[in-house]
Amino acid sequence: MGNVPSAVKHCLSYQQLLREHLWIGDSVAGALDTAQMADHTEVMKGIHQYPGVRYPVLTPNLQGFHRAVAAGATEISVFGAASESFSKRNINCSIEESMEKFEEVVKSARHMNIPARGYVSCALGCPYEGNITPQKVTEVSKKLYGMGCYEISLGDTTGVGTPGSMKRMLESVMKEIPSSALAVHCHDTYGQALANILTALQGVNLYKVMEAGDFICKAVNKTTNSKVAQASFNARLE
Repeated sequence: MGNVPSAVKHCLSYQQLLREHLWIGDSVAGALDTAQMADHTEVMKGIHQYPGVRYPVLTPNLQGFHRAVAAGATEISVFGAASESFSKRNINCSIEESMEKFEEVVKSARHMNIPARGYVSCALGCPYEGNITPQKVTEVSKKLYGMGCYEISLGDTTGVGTPGSMKRMLESVMKEIPSSALAVHCHDTYGQALANILTALQGVNLYKVMEAGDFICKAVNKTTNSKVAQASFNARLE
């Protein structure tokens, strides 16, 4: 597929998603290839920043962190996975190796008073390994939280989760991390996103619920439903 031009990222990430009323911005990371994020400076300069909206930038390593800060980032994110196979294919390193890199990034961010957010991909299933145990999600989440991430976003990366698996996963994670420090990121690949969100709302702060909108999950060539993003936004207003 090749690298995505910066101009396209502007449309796919901040501008379009914000017009669809998502209340937090994240830079788009191309699955399987961190080279997609080599143009942070150009992307950041091309964004119209809205008042009250945070713009965390995905930083896979210390080099990426320094480039993001130089580009004007005031919040960063590290993105791990609960699946060993997905971690190796997505960021080219094992879970253990990724945690070592993230710890360097978060430590540097803390020294510069830059907030860091942690992501856990494949929290409800993996396209390569299938089911992922709640214990594994908890283990990775606890490490990210322990190193200083103020919030952990638990992602149903390919949309295979169900209310049952969401409940079991959150029950496990919340034994180690307070619900106020958790968010969920649900894809609607198989029509389960709203049901999963409603399940998560029983334990996760309503304002922390995130949805993927039109995000394209390149790993399995599936798309999500932007209507779910709008429904999530409407729910938090009610």
